[in-house]
Amino acid sequence: MRHLSIENIMGYVDGQAQGTDNAAVEQHLIVCSECSELREELQGLVSRLQQESLCEPPSEIVQWGIELFQPVIQPASGGKIRKFIAALVFDTFDQPALAGMRRVGAPPRQLLFRAGDVDVDVKIESMEANDRITLVGQVLSSGAKFFDNTPVKLESHGIVRYKTRTNLVGEFSFDEVPKDTYHLSVDLPEGQITLFCVHRANS
Repeated sequence: MRHLSIENIMGYVDGQAQGTDNAAVEQHLIVCSECSELREELQGLVSRLQQESLCEPPSEIVQWGIELFQPVIQPASGGKIRKFIAALVFDTFDQPALAGMRRVGAPPRQLLFRAGDVDVDVKIESMEANDRITLVGQVLSSGAKFFDNTPVKLESHGIVRYKTRTNLVGEFSFDEVPKDTYHLSVDLPEGQITLFCVHRANS
């Protein structure tokens, strides 16, 4: 099942989706528990930020919301860890299969995420026999900088399940982890980059 993008869900939550788009989103949310759960989380954030002026949300919540949706990396200030959401710019899942090409089993899925001048290239290979996946990737910069010994984490259901570090050329690997919905985060000196739904449980 094709899942909704964060942009689609936010448009629905904000009431900015067009009539036909709105109906399509509602129909999908009825049958997809993962997208419905993500909508509830985003709705909760929006609700906190839309409280009456007499009951202003805490300043740290407002700042967290602003930083969460920053499109580019900015220097950290005041000792706080800045957080950024990486945008998905390429996904082989969305590309049409080559005519006449045959393959045994599902092909690896290649994704490219971008946050500012940092790219995170991810390849996911599914092992149907034991219901696990292998996720490998590389953290790159347009400035030809390698991010070596950089912490990379896989998070599921709000808990960090697996941790690793990049090698000398920014590569990392999570071998044969159980299938689940994972968010991947990369801890750079400038801040933490999050790749939302880098893998979904039923993908």
